Amino acid sequence: MMWWLSFSILMGYHMLVFRKRENRSSSHKKDELPGVSIVIAVKNGSDRLIQHLEVFLTQDYPMYEIIIVDDHSKPDERRKLEDAVAGHPKIVLYHSDALPGKKQALSYGIDKATHPLILCTDADCYPQGSLWIKSMVSHSKGNDVVIGYSPYVKGNGLLNRFVRFETVMTAIQYFSWALMGKPYMGVGRNMLYSRQLFLDVNPFKDHGNIPYGDDDLWIQQAARVAHVGVNLEEDSFMLSDPPVTWRNWLRQKHRHLSAGHHYRMHSWWQPGLFGMALILHWFLLPFLLTDITEGDIPFFFLSGLLIRWITYIQWTQRLGEKDTRIWYPLAEVAYAVYLAVMGVVTIVAKKKTWN
Repeated sequence: MMWWLSFSILMGYHMLVFRKRENRSSSHKKDELPGVSIVIAVKNGSDRLIQHLEVFLTQDYPMYEIIIVDDHSKPDERRKLEDAVAGHPKIVLYHSDALPGKKQALSYGIDKATHPLILCTDADCYPQGSLWIKSMVSHSKGNDVVIGYSPYVKGNGLLNRFVRFETVMTAIQYFSWALMGKPYMGVGRNMLYSRQLFLDVNPFKDHGNIPYGDDDLWIQQAARVAHVGVNLEEDSFMLSDPPVTWRNWLRQKHRHLSAGHHYRMHSWWQPGLFGMALILHWFLLPFLLTDITEGDIPFFFLSGLLIRWITYIQWTQRLGEKDTRIWYPLAEVAYAVYLAVMGVVTIVAKKKTWN
């Protein structure tokens, strides 16, 4: 009975929620593009930011600034940043005098911004090309939020392949709900919003003590008063260097998933119900092995797997990672195990820092 329930929930998600929809058009004319302030918080991670500064400085956009906020880094890290940005008129470096924390650093940078639109990313990320700003702004309607995609750089090995698969699966979920008008998260590596909207909502005032959730908890608050749009254009992609060890990646995901404990119930169930259904679907399957060759179970099991596989293929047409398609059945099993394990870990051990 529980297996059939999990199967029905999965099919509901894939056939009703995860259908691709068209994005809404922008209200900005190409000859009237507003100024943009790129805000990046960094804490003891200046090397990657310095390495990719050039692609930020060569964006094809008429008016923008880059605000880097150092969140109480070590002295040698601060000096490296100061030396790297010296002489660049588009870059402003601030050393935060607020309390330590990413939310405090972001708030500090946004308060110092001089342009009406804020475009946030992380210190270990870089735009795929020179049209990142223009693409994100082209999906904005002014006083709203635009969430973009941030894939990991393709590499070799099982870890890299699974990390990229998990990134697509997560994106399918939060993009689909946003396209339905019910957003529950975005990624801080690639988000655009109005500076005035941020100042009016003051999203971190209620959860400033939580060291994460500067993206998804903010999205949930913004959705109450503004439209949350989606940008799936390849020009908007913000690349992230992939984790090099399973330990590093799992620590990162621990931080990301820990924010789920602070979701309101109507936001939590959107990814939560899907995750529980997928876990039950695969974990209960061995108990049906005695009946697997009889009745309708084989037909529905294979049909359901095929539908989910096709959904994944359709989304990778837009998001990339086409090389992961062939592994979908095995990857989905591994994804279910990952969700189950990380669900327990985030309950037992709560993350206390943002990096």
